[in-house]
Amino acid sequence: MYIQRYGKYLLLLPGIIVTGFFLVVPVILIVVVSFMQYFTMKSPTLTLQNYIDFITSPQTPTILANTFGMSIAASLLTLLVGYPAAYFLAFRIESVKTRNYIISLLLVPFLIDWNARTIAWIPILGEYGAVNYILQILNITREPVPLLFSRWTLLIIWLQTNILFMIFPIYLALIRIDPDLINAARVLKAPPSKVFFNIIFKLSLPGVAVGFTFVLVNTLGDYITPALWAGGIQVLGLSIASFAANFVWPYAATLSTVLVLIAMAVLFILFKLVDIKKLVE
Repeated sequence: MYIQRYGKYLLLLPGIIVTGFFLVVPVILIVVVSFMQYFTMKSPTLTLQNYIDFITSPQTPTILANTFGMSIAASLLTLLVGYPAAYFLAFRIESVKTRNYIISLLLVPFLIDWNARTIAWIPILGEYGAVNYILQILNITREPVPLLFSRWTLLIIWLQTNILFMIFPIYLALIRIDPDLINAARVLKAPPSKVFFNIIFKLSLPGVAVGFTFVLVNTLGDYITPALWAGGIQVLGLSIASFAANFVWPYAATLSTVLVLIAMAVLFILFKLVDIKKLVE
């Protein structure tokens, strides 16, 4: 009787074990290490000095502004590009088969190695790349424009890397909208702008929130792309990697904890504003 009653919960056990062992336990260890003066498992000395050093560091405001400013900018840019694409898929293409073909084509670039996709921007945005060639052919510029190794390069690469994480949740939210609601608003002579904003956009907000979350989390934790393409911009992820590579693990753990806490606070506010449960109901 107990197996019949509680057996379905046993299906959650493997996921709980894996999540606890590979996510919860490492996070707890990182938090504990962040309070150590020196990384040692024998009689560790706990201290708040790492957090005090982080708060009082003159570089902290710049690092935080770069990290969250660039991540939020990338999320907004991805939303501006991804929402029209999701809207087109959901409302302008009636054939389900055609939609599936387009979605499959959108997945093709993700079958290519990340390094190859990133390096491919050199012949596009490089000094002798396609963009500079077109600009000079059209006499817009006389000399090659430095397009690589800047904040704009970082935003473009993050856009290309994360665009599907924005399109798919919004697309799923849009196709769940009852067409009768839209048709009723149009029959009642509602302006197209109000139909879009008051019905389509508001009902798709759960998908927007999920897509924004995916992009924000992916960019906050990324340190390789800023290191390669951002022209020396300092972000939290890059600082964490630098301190960890030099075996300054307590301070690296402190930065990691701060990054996780601020990201969780941002996501908590976002999920309070938007009910993402409606995406799966």
